Amino acid sequence: MSITIRKAKISDLLKTFEWANEKETIKNSIERSKKVSLNEHTKWFKNYIFSKHNHLLIASYKTQLIGLVRIDMKKKYFFLSFLVDKDKRNKSFGYRILNKVIKKYKKKKFFQARVKKNNLASNLIFKKLGFEIKYTNQIKKTYLYRLVL
Repeated sequence: MSITIRKAKISDLLKTFEWANEKETIKNSIERSKKVSLNEHTKWFKNYIFSKHNHLLIASYKTQLIGLVRIDMKKKYFFLSFLVDKDKRNKSFGYRILNKVIKKYKKKKFFQARVKKNNLASNLIFKKLGFEIKYTNQIKKTYLYRLVL
């Protein structure tokens, strides 16, 4: 059975809240360094699921939800962010999820993603997908990756 990708639904709210507050997710987040409240997460979540320009996608394998991909649609490119359920990490799901999303949304000229330098798994995934480091932010200790199609 293969991975399926679908747009997030309101019924995914609590699972995405759980993922957002998982220890490794917070550690690898560029945007925050602590847990988020359910109220804050609900506002963020609804902004994505009702947006015409951005997407929140849910990945599943068999009957289990295994991760999500956030796509921010910029004028000339898609900005990607993703996470994989803690019980599904180190099983190539991150690569497989992003590969599927890129194929589905390849109508733009390129994709970008920011990753912390010490997030080895995500750095390996983006490199394996063909992304190249476009910029290094020494202060935030991040890479900006770009994939040109």
